[in-house]
Amino acid sequence: GSYLSKKDDIEIDLVAGIPDSGTGHGLGYANEAKIPFSRPFVKYTPTWPRSFMPQVQSIRDEVAKMKLIPIKELIEDKRLLFCEDSIVRGTQLRKTIQRLFDYGAKEVHMRPACPPLVYSCKFLNFSRSRSELDLAGRWAIKELIGRDIADPAEYIDPESDNFKAMVDVIRKKLQLTTLQYQRLEDLVKAIGLPKEKLCTYCWDGVE
Repeated sequence: GSYLSKKDDIEIDLVAGIPDSGTGHGLGYANEAKIPFSRPFVKYTPTWPRSFMPQVQSIRDEVAKMKLIPIKELIEDKRLLFCEDSIVRGTQLRKTIQRLFDYGAKEVHMRPACPPLVYSCKFLNFSRSRSELDLAGRWAIKELIGRDIADPAEYIDPESDNFKAMVDVIRKKLQLTTLQYQRLEDLVKAIGLPKEKLCTYCWDGVE
């Protein structure tokens, strides 16, 4: 979260995390930016342990909605910035963002704590995506050029026009005011280990 804040100059009223996975990153961002941290969502946890785990999308959506209880007083007329650990598909997140606007949010900004996922994990299958096209980065690329590509390497460099176009497609799909991803080099610094000691395959395709 601290590294996300260092590369950001957005004007906002408060910082939050999508609970629970984004809370730590939100605290890091808020501390670095010296902007108040708040909790516009209360999380009710005695249901599924993780809302991405059910295989049926409608069940995933219902579980996610049940678990997050919005606090209108912390949302209405506010410019909100949320941190999250990652955006995998983006399906649940889009519905969460819509709820924020329904409760009167003025702006909603998203800062994922890792780069866009563009390769499916070949080791643990952690994303539970049945197809690479489920990944937000991949469906955004397909929407941009009208087809899937075998290797999305040209969409990895955050300085490239391709990367920026991909992120903007995701931003519009999620109905966000702004969307800015963590850079891989900053993620590595935050972890504190050499890159060669980390698996970064889902972000850059390097095994």
